Amino acid sequence: MKRLISLLALTSTLMLSACDPAVRVENNVLPTLYSTTVPQSQGEPLVLQGRYFGGGQSAESYVILGADISGQGGVVVRPDDWNAKRIRVDVPENAGPGYVFVVANGTRSNGLPANLR
Repeated sequence: MKRLISLLALTSTLMLSACDPAVRVENNVLPTLYSTTVPQSQGEPLVLQGRYFGGGQSAESYVILGADISGQGGVVVRPDDWNAKRIRVDVPENAGPGYVFVVANGTRSNGLPANLR
């Protein structure tokens, strides 16, 4: 009788544990751009500061300069100096006024206005 009770208890525990939701961890943190320094003269770097930029090693990590407010258009630049909180980029001659965006591992940040001329 004790074996039957133990077997029923074990069976019910296994059946209930099979109904538990699976734990799934996702990283849904968006890159956040909160500061830009505007170069005072041609050839000076633009420094972007924010959070969750990653390391910039991915082919899907770049900066968009001079885009419209929705992130369309502009010039795509791949900076050499990139870390999780700071990006330093040389502004090309064909970048004009507009918004600056950071695309980190394929995810676009918020945009900040910058007059790059």
